[in-house]
Amino acid sequence: MKDLLKTENYWILKSNRINLILLLFLYSLPFAVLAQNSDPYTFPIRPNKTNFLSGTMGELRSSHFHAGIDIKTGGKIGEPVHATKRGYITRIKVSTSGYGNALYMLHPDGNTSVYAHLDEFAPEIQEYVRQEQYKQQTFEIELFPKPYQFAFKTQEVIGISGNTGGSLGPHLHFEIRDSQQRVLNPLHYGFDEIKDNIPPILQGFAIRPMNINSRISGEFKRTEISINRTGFNYKAIDTLNAIGEIGLELWGHDKLNGSANKNGISIIEVEVNGETLFKQNIDVMSFSLQRHILVHYPYDVKMTDGPRYHKLYIDDGNQLKFYETQSTNGVLHIEKNKLYDVNIKMYDPYGNMSTLELVINGKQSEKFLNNSLDFQLDGIDYTIEENILKIFTISNCEGESEELNLNFGDKIESIKPEYYLNNTAVYLWELKNGIPQSVLNCNKGLNLRSIHEVYPNDYKVISTDKMNLKFSPYSLFDTLYLETDYEIKTNDSLEIFSMGPITTPLKSSVEVELTAIPNHYNPEKSHVYRTDDAGNFTYEGGEWQDEKINFSTRELSDYTILTDSIAPLVKENNGNYSYIIEDELSGIKSYEAKLNGEWILMKYEPKDNLIWIDWLNEEMNKTGEFVLKVTDNAGNETEYITKL
Repeated sequence: MKDLLKTENYWILKSNRINLILLLFLYSLPFAVLAQNSDPYTFPIRPNKTNFLSGTMGELRSSHFHAGIDIKTGGKIGEPVHATKRGYITRIKVSTSGYGNALYMLHPDGNTSVYAHLDEFAPEIQEYVRQEQYKQQTFEIELFPKPYQFAFKTQEVIGISGNTGGSLGPHLHFEIRDSQQRVLNPLHYGFDEIKDNIPPILQGFAIRPMNINSRISGEFKRTEISINRTGFNYKAIDTLNAIGEIGLELWGHDKLNGSANKNGISIIEVEVNGETLFKQNIDVMSFSLQRHILVHYPYDVKMTDGPRYHKLYIDDGNQLKFYETQSTNGVLHIEKNKLYDVNIKMYDPYGNMSTLELVINGKQSEKFLNNSLDFQLDGIDYTIEENILKIFTISNCEGESEELNLNFGDKIESIKPEYYLNNTAVYLWELKNGIPQSVLNCNKGLNLRSIHEVYPNDYKVISTDKMNLKFSPYSLFDTLYLETDYEIKTNDSLEIFSMGPITTPLKSSVEVELTAIPNHYNPEKSHVYRTDDAGNFTYEGGEWQDEKINFSTRELSDYTILTDSIAPLVKENNGNYSYIIEDELSGIKSYEAKLNGEWILMKYEPKDNLIWIDWLNEEMNKTGEFVLKVTDNAGNETEYITKL
């Protein structure tokens, strides 16, 4: 090192001024940049050959942004997985969900690479893991080897690609994380194995009213816009009429050469009249904020079977860090008699760009509209859209006033229609000004479901006859107007405990206590299940105390209590020491296998309902009495006994 410094000092003294400036600039670069140039990252699957991706950084999944990239493995298991850079394994995890079999490798630049859904680890790692599984008597395990216990050079094979955990098909999930465990976009690391000259593709665009005074084409309603396409340039078919504060929303995908997969759009820029209103660039992500995706995309659209749009504004409660906006957080304020030229650019990591152009005209709302309702109205009905109560009535008062009376118990407040949709009058009420118990219009009345105001960053207990809900300061992104209801279905006597609106996301869990019908359930076999209109049931669990059952949830939905008294099914699967295990209702909770009374390791793949023996070594006795005990979440147990 001293000789090197002498050489550099001599060179500095002898160099001209330009070279001196260049050297000082190089010294100012971060070590990671220099290290990357001298020891570059290599592609973990088929290095130096063309590869294809099925998933990219920042794609919008149901409850998280996709981290890293998903690399195709030809639809099969068994591709060698190479170390992207020299380093050593710091963490090993085996799980039946999530990343499945995963390796975490630390590199000299401080970054960590992640390899997930592996079928097998490198032999020395696999042997270490198996020994620990037998020692701890568990299949699912998390291990933290000593530094350099498993060290690898660049491109050495560290495992075999697979389809384990939450994977829906064979592939390698690959990440690069920085020293703070934030996820970085691997496509910024110069992998020539991936080719892309295709710009992002727009699929949909929408505008949303952001407060009670906003209107889009005269309505207080999120409106999807018709678009024309020329190549990769898109344009709204018509000039849009709007007034007040509005939010823009965009739906689209990106494609890469040679692949039909629809990948995410990570970079979006919005300009209005030549000035930047909003930017997003999903190239660095923090796991602690992953659930904030529920306020990045319009949750209400997704929960009514729509696609996941990008909100091109920062909504209340959104703490994600990859946006740039003005003071309005991307919300556009439309003034009367003004035109707004909106230009939206969509980029992928390779710089391919597509554009969307539209014009918004600041036009005051009309009172009478020819638009129709998008649902069947029977007299009077209402919805809650964030903090706005929206009431619809058929307009046939026959000379009477069409004012709507809001009954607050101790007072009556009257409001006029905001606008008409053919023969339907539409009323708007801001719930922060009070929550009515009922509404009355032209002898048409409606009792509102029980509505409760719950603030974020606060403890709150909501109590009704049939349920208690405990909110923590971390439960909500924004103020919630909680609707609760209870009914017993006549056809099957199911108790339905409703908590809504289902279109509002929760940031973290809510503790719930349900009061059940007395002496109706077997507490040992009965638990809470989430249900939907299609009649599907999802196990939630719960603990009984007398006639009450307590559970926690992160979803506003309908819940019921079901009894599961049927034990799991266990049957042999064509030999090879493998078995099928299934459970109809509550799901598999645990399993244990013994051979001649000694614990034996069983690998488990839930999505295939498949379980099989993993012998400790070839010398292990493989004959005798085999007992497989499988238990479901309701405590039902099946003991399968056979001779090997």
